[in-house]
Amino acid sequence: MSFGEKLQQLRKEKGLSQEDLAYQLNVSRQAVSKWESQNGYPEMEKMILISELFQVSLDYLLKEDYDDSFQKTDTSYYLMSKQKIDDYIQIKKSFALKMALSVSFMILGLLIPILCSNTPYETWSGFGFLIIIGISIFVIMVAALSKNPYQNIEDQEIKMSFSDLQELQEQYQQFHSHLTLAIAGSVLLIIVSLACVALLTETHFANSQWIPAQFMLCVAIAVFFFIYYGILDGVYKFIVHNKEYVKDKQIQKQQSSIFGITMPLAAMLYCVMGLTWNWWHPGWIIFPITAFISLGIDYLIHRK
Repeated sequence: MSFGEKLQQLRKEKGLSQEDLAYQLNVSRQAVSKWESQNGYPEMEKMILISELFQVSLDYLLKEDYDDSFQKTDTSYYLMSKQKIDDYIQIKKSFALKMALSVSFMILGLLIPILCSNTPYETWSGFGFLIIIGISIFVIMVAALSKNPYQNIEDQEIKMSFSDLQELQEQYQQFHSHLTLAIAGSVLLIIVSLACVALLTETHFANSQWIPAQFMLCVAIAVFFFIYYGILDGVYKFIVHNKEYVKDKQIQKQQSSIFGITMPLAAMLYCVMGLTWNWWHPGWIIFPITAFISLGIDYLIHRK
């Protein structure tokens, strides 16, 4: 086979498009297309990158009469430059922000039926809540389905220079201190909020809509930090502790997050209770209960 045929075969075996390969080699898609159509060869630096990316020898790539029964090493890896690492982290930060805001927005949407309880707007409050749920789900779907040039590397080992690894380890240490503060602060916020609910229910504010409203506001803030920092923690683990992360992900590959099942069911049940029996309040309690139960189940499923 010619070099172009071999390159095309290797690319397809790895599930990469011409755009994906071009991005990893930092060249244009037209350059990859030209190589595969046998109208040119990459420079030696790119040839070495291709060799390392697909775990084949330069002899195999360059010699047409080379034995096609070559042996690949068991571990394929992806070379990450500092620029690509920074790009990957920024893409994931944007994704984490969209996911965290969307889920928190769903929880804040509960404030509409809660605050409109026993008012002339109570009948329409459920529809307002459904609109917010729809917008949030739309944002989540757009974020999840958006083109990610690094999507294909998240199941394989990556390699980088030692200096880049040291710098990332320092970044991860700084991030981990922020993560600890965010998680501890979020848990404390929920505990304080629950304490306020318990205290206020014994006063003349017991029937006030502001009690569940302040609780849901605190839950929304806490959930935002849980999701945002949780996703970024996974990103840094993937880069800094790559081998362990890849092994864990392979074990969990067929396990989906329990939240994808429980939260939509909770939302449907809440709407049924509200529209059928007018149980907007205290029906809202189903969401924090579902969230905490889901967290427990998810932990039991994914713990080592």
